[in-house]
Amino acid sequence: MSRRDKAHPSSSRKRSQKSNDILLRRSAGRKPVLAAGDDESYEEVPRPSQPKRLSHYLEMLYEKRGSKREEALASIIEVLTCRLENDYLEENFATFLYRGLNSLEKGSSKEKQLSLHVIGLLAIIICCEDKLSEVYRVLLPVLSEGLKSGTTTLKMLNCLAIVGFFGSTNSEETESAMQIIWKFIHPESVNDVNTKKHSPEVLVAAIYSWLFLLTSMEGWRLSHNSWNGAVCYFSNLLEHGDKLVRVAACEALALIFETGNLDKFWKEAKDHSNYSHMQQSLRENILKKLKCLYLDTRSENITKKVCEVVNYFESFQCLGTSLTINGKDLKLSSWYQMIQLQFLKNFLNDGFKIHMKENEKLQHLFEFNPRRIKNLGPELYVSTTDKITVRFFLPEERNAETLTKENKKKERVWRNSLLEKARTQLMSKHRRMSEEMNCCDYD
Repeated sequence: MSRRDKAHPSSSRKRSQKSNDILLRRSAGRKPVLAAGDDESYEEVPRPSQPKRLSHYLEMLYEKRGSKREEALASIIEVLTCRLENDYLEENFATFLYRGLNSLEKGSSKEKQLSLHVIGLLAIIICCEDKLSEVYRVLLPVLSEGLKSGTTTLKMLNCLAIVGFFGSTNSEETESAMQIIWKFIHPESVNDVNTKKHSPEVLVAAIYSWLFLLTSMEGWRLSHNSWNGAVCYFSNLLEHGDKLVRVAACEALALIFETGNLDKFWKEAKDHSNYSHMQQSLRENILKKLKCLYLDTRSENITKKVCEVVNYFESFQCLGTSLTINGKDLKLSSWYQMIQLQFLKNFLNDGFKIHMKENEKLQHLFEFNPRRIKNLGPELYVSTTDKITVRFFLPEERNAETLTKENKKKERVWRNSLLEKARTQLMSKHRRMSEEMNCCDYD
């Protein structure tokens, strides 16, 4: 055989690879060939794409196009509603917060609503107190100004309530958030000449946002002068033309009575000489209006809510409610708990039960342990600890007659600091014992 008749090895390999490429291209759109005995109903199943990680959506928040940022925010909400991603949120907290603020300041109406929801989720999930305090400090003035603009009002009210509830570090900060909402609900209380009438939907959202913040306050910590007109205002709302507004007002009155500090919400109650008679008269007046509302209502849900409030004012006992989560019962027996449950369920939607299973902040809020088992048999172990005590030294008070006004104040502050320190130690002991007991729970 001559050299001309022999194929060069490299050219032969090239022709073979080229013919294979042609065959692959021709068979790309064909169904796979079935061998004898194979099931003829066989269809090639495409490989599922991997779900995008939260980091991908976070990078999309830097996109210049608003539609891309909206898509990213919507995806972040979907992810955080289904799973908490605590570690990633803690590590990238600043990026989430300030990119959300960027969307809130420069985005479209839709982008603003989505960013408010993301910031609300951030406040619910993040555990670090310093970071939560930063969310509160940064958001409060922004939301206060935003409410005056009249855009995305519902989401702003919800976000303000969530940030104020989880982000405030003391009662003064909580009341600051409450004041912003109260001025929005009842601008006449601050003599605002630029008042405008809110729609029933907005008014209801504002009332429940204010109530949600009120549930986090102990009655004795409330300001004596900030809420004097609340009882009269909500009593008048019982005659509002919209039934949902009337229901929100009757729940507000029930919560105010439950705080046990009616005098801070009703200026007429400051006359302590006739306090019990005035309270009884107010209660009867509220009951009369509630029964008229009950007779005028056709909706089953509204009727049930009004009936619960009527029962409360008749007996001063909340019927409560229960919810099954992960096979465990979450039982609530007070108005403040029911309002907290209702508000958080509306904010988290389908993600509420998921958060109750995984979010320790919500579990602590409702005193719910999804891992605790019911005692189905005789008790095998009885705790021998009856109570937890903390010993501390508190010197006798000095004679007030020998102290100046400034020294009296210093004395009071000093003694209160000692009591607060002892109280903190006691709570820490309770928490450690609770953690030790919870570690023994099994599914």
